[in-house]
Amino acid sequence: MSLKYFKIGEVAEMLNTTVRTIRYYEEEGLLLPNRTDGGTRLYSEHHVARLKAILQLADNGFSLDVIGLIGSTRETCSTGDESSKKVTEVIDSAISEIEEKISHLNTLKSDLKASRKLVAKCKGCSKKPSSKGCPECQVNQNLGKIEALNLIWE
Repeated sequence: MSLKYFKIGEVAEMLNTTVRTIRYYEEEGLLLPNRTDGGTRLYSEHHVARLKAILQLADNGFSLDVIGLIGSTRETCSTGDESSKKVTEVIDSAISEIEEKISHLNTLKSDLKASRKLVAKCKGCSKKPSSKGCPECQVNQNLGKIEALNLIWE
């Protein structure tokens, strides 16, 4: 059974990314494809799966340092026990980072929902939508409480 290899353009198309992005991750040491004698990059299914994981982490705001740490910690260990401990620490740190981001996103979501609710009250209003044009507006009264309103309103 022979392994199937893909050229860089095929991988980029499969993963909906760019050739430049794949080359960048290679330059950063996150991905090491096979090469022909002529220098053509060849990616196995394992490379494609690894790149997919890299893209998922990068798309969700993880730094290249963290991605590299996740991808290389195991190979720096001499035993399975050591590997288990170190990889678990790295993963736990990534999970904490995700939980913090979720908390921030939930706060933002609540802010935007509250903003939408207040702005909807302006429906049918003929006054200029600003602090000066409508000083008694509920949007104005909540500018200090809902951060997103400060972007929307003024």
